[in-house]
Formats: sequence, C-alpha cells, structure tokens
Amino acid sequence: MEDSSVMDSGITSRKRISFGAEGLDRALNGGIPKGDVILVSGPTGSGKTILSMQFLVEGAKKGEKGLFFAMEQKSSEVIEQFSAFDKNFINLVNSGAIKLVDVQASDFDSFMGIISSEMESIGAERVVIDSITYFQMFFGTSADIRKAIIETQFLIKQRKATGLLVSEVQYGKNYLSYFGVEEFITDGIVSLKAIKRLGGIVRGLRVIKMRNSSHMTKLCPMEITESGIVVYPENPMPLP
Repeated sequence: MEDSSVMDSGITSRKRISFGAEGLDRALNGGIPKGDVILVSGPTGSGKTILSMQFLVEGAKKGEKGLFFAMEQKSSEVIEQFSAFDKNFINLVNSGAIKLVDVQASDFDSFMGIISSEMESIGAERVVIDSITYFQMFFGTSADIRKAIIETQFLIKQRKATGLLVSEVQYGKNYLSYFGVEEFITDGIVSLKAIKRLGGIVRGLRVIKMRNSSHMTKLCPMEITESGIVVYPENPMPLP
C-alpha cells in the first residue's frame, strides 16, 4: 500500500493541475492544488529549473499563460538549455504563451513591482521564481526573508495564479530549503535529491508537504531524460 498523507476533511473538491513531469502527478494524487504556491528545492544540478519549465509548458499546452522570473541565470541561457529537452519550447516563448523575465532589482520593493506588473500584463496563471535564494541580496536577517517570502506568496495568490518558488540547498545536506524558513510558509514542498550510492549518484524526488491534499511521501526514483524529468512513484527508494 502506498504511503500517503491524509486528505483533510472538506478539501477533496479542490481542482488540481498537472505538474507536467511524467509520474509526478501520480505521486501528487492527481497534481497540485490550483492556486497553491509550492517550494521546489534541491542542490545544484538536481533538475529544479527543468522541472519548473515542464510545469510552465504543461500550462501553456492547456492555454494557461506562464511566467518565469530568472533571478540568477539569464533567461536566454534558460531558453537554450530547456530547448534541448523540448524542441517546441521556443515556439511557446515566441508566441507569448510563456514569458521569461530577467529580474534586475536592487531592492525587494522593485522586485515586487516587477512581479506584479508582469503577472498583470499577460494574465499569468502559472509563475516560477528561480530562485528565491537571491533574496539574501535584499535582506540580512531570516525574519526579513521570511516576511518577503510571505509577501511574494500572497501576491501570487492574489493574482489567482499557481506558483513555484525555487530554492537552492547545499549538496549532501538533508535540508529542505536555503534559509530554513521557506518550508513553513509555502503550501507544498517538492524536494529533489542527488544521493551518493554504489559509487555513483542516484536521483530522487520526494513530496514532503502538500497542504490540505493527499500525496505520496516516499522517496521516488527520478531521471533526467532527453524529454525532461520522469518520476517513478511505483518503485519507492529507501530514504538516505
């Protein structure tokens, strides 16, 4: 029997939307609740940006406008890299179905202004911020960063969009986030793992939390294939 969290009373009718990665929706019991803001965390090279782009592509296929805010990497680099997984991606960008924005903000207020205006301008229904680790450039205390994440999440929800907040974690550490506060704020957590086993690296994905929603909690094998990330929830792995 699959290991899953308990579905809270009165939440069963919430609409779910597909994440876009093969196998992940099965681990999520049908997808993520529409309108939620989810933390996607993992070490460098674990597939966070690829997974996030698959989320936007899935939405674009359904007519949902998507926004990708590039905080640390140039959007042109993201387009080039993801085009290797999806040959039609550049067409989605050129048609305006997905928009990538290079965020050049000197302070948090400027950042929020960019997010708000861009979301409003295209009526974005799916939003990715990659990554909120950049918030350390705006603030010096965890309390201020926590407040900033809360405000960012509120803005996405206020615009009636579903969002992913990407967070870097240190390789080899069993952390869920960079600052140690994100996991308490967001509606859900999808944790990507790169585990040293048998002299190599094994990739895994675990849904740690999905507020008011049933989901699988075991560590699932994961691959980065030529078409993107594929998750195998039917073959759970032992936790490291």
